[in-house]
Amino acid sequence: MPEFRDSRFGIRNASLILGVTVTELREAILSGTKIHGVIPPNPLFNAGQRKSEMMFKAGDILDCAEAIQALKTKGEAE
Repeated sequence: MPEFRDSRFGIRNASLILGVTVTELREAILSGTKIHGVIPPNPLFNAGQRKSEMMFKAGDILDCAEAIQALKTKGEAE
């Protein structure tokens, strides 16, 4: 699955996978805060005409989503 992990996702799809809004994800990245207790993925670069569309590696998004899920599972078990 290395090809998929290296593919690029925009901020809209990243936010859907992470279960947050685009605004929440963008603000967490720009302010350096966590989302659901996890550091958000770093954007590879900013794309688009105004350079405002963040692009991410799919693998980084999946790693973050797995960490969020692990924290939720741990919290439910306690």
